[in-house]
Parts: sequence; structure tokens; C-alpha cells
Amino acid sequence: MKKFICLFTAVLSLSPLAAQEVVSNHSVSVELAGLMYAYECPLGDRFSLVTRVGTQAGIQYASYSSFWGEWEHRWSVGLYPVFSVEPRYYYNLSKRYEAGKNAFKNSGGFLSCNLQYYLPPYYRRHVDNSGGFVMTPFWGFRRVWYRHLLFELGGGLNLASTDFKSVSVGPAFNVRLGYLF
Repeated sequence: MKKFICLFTAVLSLSPLAAQEVVSNHSVSVELAGLMYAYECPLGDRFSLVTRVGTQAGIQYASYSSFWGEWEHRWSVGLYPVFSVEPRYYYNLSKRYEAGKNAFKNSGGFLSCNLQYYLPPYYRRHVDNSGGFVMTPFWGFRRVWYRHLLFELGGGLNLASTDFKSVSVGPAFNVRLGYLF
């Protein structure tokens, strides 16, 4: 009986169902300005939780009129230490696998909601010296090439607050190049 269970488990682990599940991984990635370490752990067949720590850049453009009617244009830039948690839903891993496409290390499309806390910036220009929270619903895709090279691209909508009294809304874009362990 033990041999049968071992054989049955081995056959299931080699079946296509095993390749369609989300797998855990560690990665280091470079973003537009900054460096992030991430750990992704599976929460089910299609769900995972990505936790990140590192540095991110915040860039903002503002244009407004002064009291005397003069227009002022200003760019704000800051580099922030960031902690984030991102639950993900991979919606097409099994389709990619069945079509013979790359589904290695969660290579597929995903929907997520990134929740991040950023500390006061260690570099700033026209930025208040405060941290805050950002919630970003995301759509994106991920590809892993040559077993270690990571590429992610995504877009969504930032909902940011520094004091929980006001919320700013803006577009969010993410380009991530990294190395998987």
C-alpha cells in the first residue's frame, strides 16, 4: 500500500496540474529608481502573497496658480524606504501551460492589490518630510526567462494618503527587472 501511495503521489507531481500552480520564489529587482527584495509564497493554486522591502522613487508634477494669477509648475522627487504586501491572483497560468507557453515561476498575467507603507524620504526635492500609505489595484504580467531573469510590467491606480484625512489619486506604472533565486 505504501508503494502505491508513493507511486500515485509521484505521478500526480509530474502531471500538468502540478505545473499550473503558483510556486514560491525569492527575487531581487531593479525598478525605475531603487532596489527591492521580494518573497512570493503561494496561498492556493492561483493565489500568492508577495512581500517586498527596499527603495522606491516617488515623482509628481504639479501645476497651479498663485494668488496673483501667475502659474507655477513644479516637479517633486523623493526616494523612500518601502515595505509592501501584495496579494495576487494569477488568472492564466493553466491556459499558458496548456498552450505550451512559458508558465515557469508564475509567468503569467495577474490582478493584485499592492498595499505599501513608505517611511520619510532619505532624498527629497519639493517633498514633505513624511511617510504614508499607498494602495494600488494592479493589472500586470510577469515573465521569467532562462530560469532566473524576471520581467514584470503593470499598471493601475494609486490611492495615497499621508494623514488618513485626504487621499490623492493618480496613475501607477511598474516596470521591474530582476533576478530569481
